Amino acid sequence: MSQSDYSPRQDPKKIIAVVLIIVVIGVSVYGILTWPKPKFRVYTYDSFMAWGPNPDEIDDQVFSGFEEEYGIDVQIERLQTDASGIISRLVAEKENPVADVVIGIDNILILREDTKTVLEPYVPPNLQESLENTSLDLVNALDPEHYVVPFDYGLVTLIYSMANMNVTTHPQLANLTFSNLAEMASSLVTENPQMSSPGLSFLLSEIAVQEKLKEEDWTDWWTQVRDDINVQEGWSEAWSKWDSDESRSLLVSYGTDPAYSAYMSETEPSTGVAPIVHNNQEYAWVQIEGMGIVKGGPHPDLAREFIQYCLTGNVQSHIAVNQWMYPVNGSVELEPAFQYALHPDEINMLNNLLTRNETATNLESWLDEWENIMTAA
Repeated sequence: MSQSDYSPRQDPKKIIAVVLIIVVIGVSVYGILTWPKPKFRVYTYDSFMAWGPNPDEIDDQVFSGFEEEYGIDVQIERLQTDASGIISRLVAEKENPVADVVIGIDNILILREDTKTVLEPYVPPNLQESLENTSLDLVNALDPEHYVVPFDYGLVTLIYSMANMNVTTHPQLANLTFSNLAEMASSLVTENPQMSSPGLSFLLSEIAVQEKLKEEDWTDWWTQVRDDINVQEGWSEAWSKWDSDESRSLLVSYGTDPAYSAYMSETEPSTGVAPIVHNNQEYAWVQIEGMGIVKGGPHPDLAREFIQYCLTGNVQSHIAVNQWMYPVNGSVELEPAFQYALHPDEINMLNNLLTRNETATNLESWLDEWENIMTAA
């Protein structure tokens, strides 16, 4: 047999080298797949995205696409506090920031002097396009300086339990003014404006209507109702009181509550909405929740990408039935249940009656005056 009849012998050193290369590549790939991913932290309040049908799965549904695209682990850290407490946390961590992004700073909190010291201004390139089909000027109403940009928004107004009152038994609900609301104060539950965003929105609503539209002293109304109105610490406590006490059928809450009622019960809503009326025009305070980049955060470039991502349908499409607020992306289609909600194009913004500068200048004194009235003997 000739030498050509045999297969060439392989150099064992080459075989070992190839095997080693394969092993090294395999170990490297395994390491890439299993190595702990960088943590991207988002601070928000405790009830963020908590009101939908699958609250335990919502973070994966909303943010997994961003995680896969950038190879990171998005951690939504729901601090056991409201948005005001989040600012305090960021200030405490100012010298060594932990979070990358914060969600939930609204159009009142952004007026606090310490808020902007922990945020980095940013204008996302997709901001204008995302908001172009939204009827309200959300950017300027929230923050023209762009320390925060809009994430969602809601209309703070009055709702009522239809099991205990309606426009037939209480016709004033169809044309609700602060004058006849004072007459119904024994049925009203609100939140402490010093501790609650909707409570503060209601106080500012009353100041705007009484001072700007009616040219009356805003403190007179609170003096009139202080012995009858029920003030709870926060929205959750106020809701529980309203839900459990049949004598308290009016609540300061959000104009989307009838939609929530219809969506969850899969029938007609058991909750009605009654915006404040003046000269046949309906009014509501628009609470705009913003998102911003934490100044000096660990991943500033990713933070900018994340803000952009949150303006897309990937996130905005989940807001309506998990936050029960309106998405700022006007191209997002709403669930049919939102036919029962108070819509932004149906109301006039009370925010427009109080300038940002006026609110920032007077907010502390307004809250002090409110407390003095409510605690007076």
